[in-house]
Amino acid sequence: MGHDLRSRLERLQRSGELGPLRPAAAARQKEAPGKAFAFLFPGEESLEQTGAGCCYLRELSFPLQRRHGAYTLAESLNCRGSNLALLARDRTLPPIEPSRFLFLDVETTGLAGGTGTWVFLIGLGWIEGDSFRLRQYFLRHPAEEEAMMCHFGAFAAPFSGLITFNGKAFDVPLIQTRQLLRRTPHIIAPRAHLDLLTCARTLWKERFPSRSLGYLEESLLGFRRSGDIPGEEIPAVYFNYLRRGETALLKKVFEHNVYDILSMAVLLGRIASTAAAARPDHPAESYALGRLYHEAGDLEKALHYYRQVTGSKAGPLEEAALLQLGQICKKEEKWAEAVACWQELASRDRGNLEAQVELAKYYEHRARDYASALYWSEKALAEACRCSGLPFSSLCHPAALRHRIRRLRRKMAQQKISAGLGAVE
Repeated sequence: MGHDLRSRLERLQRSGELGPLRPAAAARQKEAPGKAFAFLFPGEESLEQTGAGCCYLRELSFPLQRRHGAYTLAESLNCRGSNLALLARDRTLPPIEPSRFLFLDVETTGLAGGTGTWVFLIGLGWIEGDSFRLRQYFLRHPAEEEAMMCHFGAFAAPFSGLITFNGKAFDVPLIQTRQLLRRTPHIIAPRAHLDLLTCARTLWKERFPSRSLGYLEESLLGFRRSGDIPGEEIPAVYFNYLRRGETALLKKVFEHNVYDILSMAVLLGRIASTAAAARPDHPAESYALGRLYHEAGDLEKALHYYRQVTGSKAGPLEEAALLQLGQICKKEEKWAEAVACWQELASRDRGNLEAQVELAKYYEHRARDYASALYWSEKALAEACRCSGLPFSSLCHPAALRHRIRRLRRKMAQQKISAGLGAVE
C-alpha cells in the first residue's frame, strides 16, 4: 500500500495537480475551536484545531440496545472473532473484532472518483464502552479540506481496520487521493479492510436482484428509511450549499450518512451469523456457502451446504446444487449419491443435459451397463438437439454424443458376440 501511495503522489506531482505546499489554513481562519457556535446541529457539533487550521465535526452516541430494523446494535456487533475472509474473498483478512474496527462511509461530489471529486462528508462509527459512537466530518468550504483530512487521518490511525460498503473500490481510494493532494501526514492505509459489499454479493447474488445497501435494508434487515434523500441528489445539495448557503436539505445528507453507518453495523452481524450458521435461513445462502467452500477446496463443508438445497423446491438453484453435489461425489467416489443426484436431474420434465451425460459416462465406464449408457446417451442427444444453437461443452455437443452412441452400439454388439461364443463353447 505504501509503494502504491508513493507512486500516486509522484504521478500527481508530475502532472501538476499537486502543487507546492500552501501556508497552513490556520493562518487564514479566524474561528476559535470548541462548541461555542451553532451551524447545523447545536450541541452535537464542534470545531477542532489542527496544524492546518480548524475542521468541523459532529458527534452522536447510540446505546448498543438501539434497534435498527429487526436487530439491535448489540446483537449485530456481537461477532467477535468472526472469520469472514472467505466471504470477503480476502485471505489476508484477520478474524473481525468489531471493537477494534472503524466503520466508514463518505458522501462525495460525484461517483467518477479521481482528483476532480471531493469528499465533503466522512462518517465514522465505532464501539466505545456500552455505546456506538458516530462522528461526521463535514467540509464547510474547500479551504478546510487539509484540516479535515489531517484530523480524520490521525483519528483513524489507531484502529485495526476498516469496515465499509464498497469502500475498497470507492471510499478509501478517494480519501487517499484527497490526502495525497493535501499532503496530510496520516494517509489512510488500513491494516485490514472488510468490504461488506463483497460479502453481500457473495451471499445474496442468487437470492436478491440487487445487493445495494438500500435494498438489503428493506429486504434483509427490516429497516425502511423515511424521508431519505436519494444518493444521486446528494452532490447537487452540497453544491447548492457552497453557492447559495442552503442548508435545509444538507441536514438530510447527514441523516442519510447516519443511516448508512448504522445499516453497515447491522449488516455486519447478519453476514457474520449467516457465515457461521450450520443451516442458514434460506436455500440461496446455503448454496452460496457451498460454492465458497467448493472453490476453497473444503469439499466436506461444500457437501454439507449443497445437501441443504436439495429438496428445497428452489427451482434452478436446487438443480445447480444437485449438479455441484454430483460432481463432488464423483470426485470423492461416492457413486451412489452421485448417481442419485444425476438421476434426479435427468428425470425431470426438462432433463438436465449435463446430468444425462454424466449418467451415460457412469454406466459405460463404471457399471459396464452399456444398455443403460446407451439409453442416457440417446436422451442426452435428444436434449442437445432440442437446445440447438446454445453453447455446449465438448462432452455435451451433439457430435460427441453421436460418437458415444456409435461406440456403445459397437460395444453392445461385441458383448452379444462374446456371449454367443460363450454359449457355443
